[in-house]
Amino acid sequence: MQHSQDNLLVANCVAQLMDRHQVPRQKHAGTLAKTLGLSFAQAHRKMRGQSNWTFIELKQIADAFGEPITVLVDSPQPDRQPGTPALLDVGSKLLPCVVWLGGEVPAGRSPEYVAVHMSGVWRIYSPESAPVGIRHVVELIEIRPRPAETAQPAVAVVDDDGGRDASGLKTADTICLYLNEKGFDATPYYDASSFRKALRHTRFDAFVVDWLLGTETAEAAISDIRQTGNPKAPVFILTGQLEAGNVNESEIARVITAFDVNVLEKPARLPLLAAEISKRLMAK
Repeated sequence: MQHSQDNLLVANCVAQLMDRHQVPRQKHAGTLAKTLGLSFAQAHRKMRGQSNWTFIELKQIADAFGEPITVLVDSPQPDRQPGTPALLDVGSKLLPCVVWLGGEVPAGRSPEYVAVHMSGVWRIYSPESAPVGIRHVVELIEIRPRPAETAQPAVAVVDDDGGRDASGLKTADTICLYLNEKGFDATPYYDASSFRKALRHTRFDAFVVDWLLGTETAEAAISDIRQTGNPKAPVFILTGQLEAGNVNESEIARVITAFDVNVLEKPARLPLLAAEISKRLMAK
C-alpha cells in the first residue's frame, strides 16, 4: 500500500511532466482523466495525492507524453506510519484530512478531538459536538493546503429539508459527505439566503439545489447562479414532489429550458449524481 506522502510526490512528478509539455495547470486533471480513462473527480484526487498510483497508470502517462517512466518514480522514506483519510467537521463544511487514531476514548478523559466511524468514513469532531457512537482518540490531524490549480471541484448543495437520517444527518449533509468522499469539495447550505450570500464571494464549479426552498422555488437561486462569474456551471435540481403532484411540472420544464439544468428525483441516487457532475464538468 502506498503512503500518502508517496502519492503526493508522484502527483507532483506528474504535474511537472505536464508542465514540461505545456499543459496548463487548470487542465492537468482533465488531461489525466482522458489519459487514464478516469472520472473528473478521480483525476482530481490523484492530482492532490489522495489516491494510489499503479505502475500501469504511470506507464500510460509516461508513454502518452513520450517520456521514460523513471521521471515519475520516486522513493520517499516516510518517518511515520501512514494515517487514515477522514473528514474534519468544522461546522459549515466537512474538510478532508488525514488522521492518526488511538484507541477508544477512556472514561473520564476528554481529548481535544474524537473520531467517530459513520457511513463508512471516519469523521472528526470536538467532543461536545460529536454524535452518539464509539469515540476514538485523535492523536494527530494533518490538513494539507492545496494549490488552487489542482483544487477539488467546488459543489454547493442547497436543501432546506430539516429531516435527518439514521445517522443524524440532514439531506444536504448526506449529499456533501458522499460527494466529498468521491473527490469533490461540497458545502451544504440550509436556506436560500445563506446560499446567496456565499454565491457573492465563492466560485462554485457545480450546484445541487432542492426545487422547493422555503416559500420559493429554486428558479430565483438558479437565475442568480447564471449571473455569476461561472454562468455555465452545471446545475442539478432535486425534487421529491413530482409523483405526489405537489409541484408544478410546467414551471420545472420552463426552468430546464431557460437555464439548461438537470432534474433528479429525491431521494437522490448519490452514485448517479456524482457521475453526472463529473460528466458535466469534463464536458466544459
